[in-house]
Amino acid sequence: MFRIVFHKVFIIHDKLCRQGLFYFNVYGTGTISIIYEDYYKYDKYQKGDLRMYTGNYECLELFVKPDEGKKGSVLLKNVKESTTETKELKHIYGNWIKFPVSRNTEYEISTQDCTITFAYLSECENIMENGICVLDTTDNYKEMNKEEFLHFIDTPYREQYHFSPVVNWNNDPNGLCWFKGYYHLFYQMNPFGQEWNNMYWGHAASKDLVHWTHLPVVLEPQEEILDNLAIKGGAFSGSALPMGDEVYFYLTRHIGPQDDGWDTIQYQTMTKSSDMIHFEPEKEIIREKPEGTNYDFRDPKAIKIGEKYYIVLGACVDEKGTFLLYESEDAENWKYRCPLITEETKIRTIECPDFFPLDDKYVAMGAWMSHYDEYGRFQQCRYYVGDWNGDAMDVHTQQWVDFGSNCYAAQSFQHEDRRILIGWISDFYGEHIATEPGAYGSMTLPRELHVKNEHVYTKPVEEVYTLLGDIVYEGTGSEIKVGSIADNRYYASVSFEETGDFNILLGQDGDKSISLTAEGGKVFFKMTGVKSDKVQFVSSVEKCRNAEIFVDGRTIEVYLNDGEDVGTRLFYNSNRQGIFCLNSEKDAQVKICEMKSIWK
Repeated sequence: MFRIVFHKVFIIHDKLCRQGLFYFNVYGTGTISIIYEDYYKYDKYQKGDLRMYTGNYECLELFVKPDEGKKGSVLLKNVKESTTETKELKHIYGNWIKFPVSRNTEYEISTQDCTITFAYLSECENIMENGICVLDTTDNYKEMNKEEFLHFIDTPYREQYHFSPVVNWNNDPNGLCWFKGYYHLFYQMNPFGQEWNNMYWGHAASKDLVHWTHLPVVLEPQEEILDNLAIKGGAFSGSALPMGDEVYFYLTRHIGPQDDGWDTIQYQTMTKSSDMIHFEPEKEIIREKPEGTNYDFRDPKAIKIGEKYYIVLGACVDEKGTFLLYESEDAENWKYRCPLITEETKIRTIECPDFFPLDDKYVAMGAWMSHYDEYGRFQQCRYYVGDWNGDAMDVHTQQWVDFGSNCYAAQSFQHEDRRILIGWISDFYGEHIATEPGAYGSMTLPRELHVKNEHVYTKPVEEVYTLLGDIVYEGTGSEIKVGSIADNRYYASVSFEETGDFNILLGQDGDKSISLTAEGGKVFFKMTGVKSDKVQFVSSVEKCRNAEIFVDGRTIEVYLNDGEDVGTRLFYNSNRQGIFCLNSEKDAQVKICEMKSIWK
């Protein structure tokens, strides 16, 4: 048994850092202290003497894994009242334990035969602003105040102005919406490690789409999954539909073997929330599949068009990837209508579908699962533009959402006059470099969508540009080299009066490199020394007039010709300094700026 006890400290919570986090230190001895910037006072207690002071929080949430073959338990002690509460672990996979706690009270926590993988305090006033108080239980046990935490996450392999979870695995964005003054981002997560497994829903909120506050987990897997390691699933992807003073949420419940097959069960549920923290019990809304549909039947995306409500589901019907269209009069009772789009190309299924009107056209999007294109790219998002009369969509044009193929499961939502999209920065090429502690997965910059000439144009939302910092370089030339860009985190704009071939080196690490290249009538990412270096990441753009480039540690996003195409690529670069090196047939106007961290 080891003992986790929290240091006695309380800060005025209105003075929390922007993302609303406390940070905790776990010493190698098994003791923990809360540390926060300039507002704290603490003493070095002896081993086993540290205590938690809850402040304005009223709940302690722990994600706990039992030791192999052990049952495990967690004990919470109220120090002043000398009362204790013990909770035995229920599940062999993982356990989400909630302890009600009193405000401004000292507690001690002890564990037996188990490991805490993620922990935080929740339930406080103005939770959207203050966020959760996070306990760092990773293997590093690194002591940190606020600035030390910023240093802790500022690694070569972790983005600083793209959203990522505190630690561990995350994937698809879910439930994107605007509600009561905040943008909300839910996402698939595994709180028990840096690999995909049974899915929970994580949550973050923002007032400006760039600075995010981490919030409590909201949904968990089914109990039978947590008790049987031979099956997997949980709260799969879904969407949100604001409805006055509450939000309707739709998602897939998945139960199946480790290798999906006809024993896999997928059905759709809905729940509601009025505060985005507490959710009503789910109810089943769609289980019966249209004739010919295989076991892939998931990821409901809801939208209101006119006076009716619609859901699109991703599926495979008669061995063809299909968008299934459902309609409702009340957003709760759903009836199957027809296939919205049937894709003739051989793919396993459509994942994470989307459908919406935009600029007098209709747009559908979906992720192609288990598909390689002619360039060797694997698992990409596809968009379709056309007309719709209530039945099947008349598709006029279609194209990849992102030519870099590291943007997957993208989801959009409407707020006022903007259609905003966020995608999951995925790694299907096995290039991930794990770090401890760390997170596996992040989100793209929020993007604004428009349709021009039946083509989807994509630009970063205007709020992204508030992150631009000091100018590193500004000038014109055909050979421009800028090195030692601080933290390998920068923005570059490049424009050509005359188009021609060029190469822009954006990252180099030993024999590994990544460049944006124009050559032979193609614009593409050129990779060397990595697992994906034989893949061609080719844009639909034949000639590049201008490019906006965002480099953020391992992630590079490139927007071409005022949004005509966009590409996202991962490049695991151990160098702490960024590089921009242009060699071009024609002169280019170049401006390079540092980018600010969203966590400061």
